[in-house]
Amino acid sequence: MSIKKMKEKGSIAIIPIKGMITSEESGFGLMAASTVLIKDIEEAEIKRKIKAVLFEINSPGGTPFASKEIATCIENMDKPAIAWVREYAASGAYWIASACDEIVADELSTVGSIGAMSIRPDIGELMKKFGIEVETLRTGIYKGLGLPYEKLTEEERELMKKELDEIQDNFLNAVAKNRKLDDVKMKELSTAKVYLGREAKDMGLIDHLGGKELAIRIAKERSGIRKEKIVDYGERKRKGLLRRAMEEMMR
Repeated sequence: MSIKKMKEKGSIAIIPIKGMITSEESGFGLMAASTVLIKDIEEAEIKRKIKAVLFEINSPGGTPFASKEIATCIENMDKPAIAWVREYAASGAYWIASACDEIVADELSTVGSIGAMSIRPDIGELMKKFGIEVETLRTGIYKGLGLPYEKLTEEERELMKKELDEIQDNFLNAVAKNRKLDDVKMKELSTAKVYLGREAKDMGLIDHLGGKELAIRIAKERSGIRKEKIVDYGERKRKGLLRRAMEEMMR
């Protein structure tokens, strides 16, 4: 998005993306739920007084679907979108950051981990030790794939690896497009390595080293406002959680 001619006043929305990224909200509000975030983004997009959106990111990532869903919503924005990385923007959180127009991170911020993984505990031997037996009835050979008390066959392992490869390809393609990175850098990024701020900047993963003040200044320049009012969606969420907690106590 181009930098607009400076206007006198306008608001900058700060939308936090903190914790694990999921598709649905948890009861305690400790997750970054795509359903909630997309609603906030769409609201900020249609409010005339809001001229830019600053995403405050502090997340290790989360589910591929939710991460892509949020990133796509940001890509479709008309207003300037700036990512401000605090401690880390890893995995799916970086997917989201890459969809923004510019990314600001501290030199000690952790950025990257462009990849996918699946964790599957194997408790079969433990169950045997305690004399626990499980009988599974199924209607298809892949039904129940990945059950923690059954050993994976080589075919099942290959199937799961194929799914992970497809997720990573989607992730890499999105980052390459959003950040305009060449094949040499993308080859290194495909290792899912994480980078501190300075190296992340050298790799083209971020645009600026700095913090909140710099991110706000960039948002002002891109939206063309001289004096900004901050609309903190995180504060609104905290007040909502407190109100809900008080209501529960009063029941």
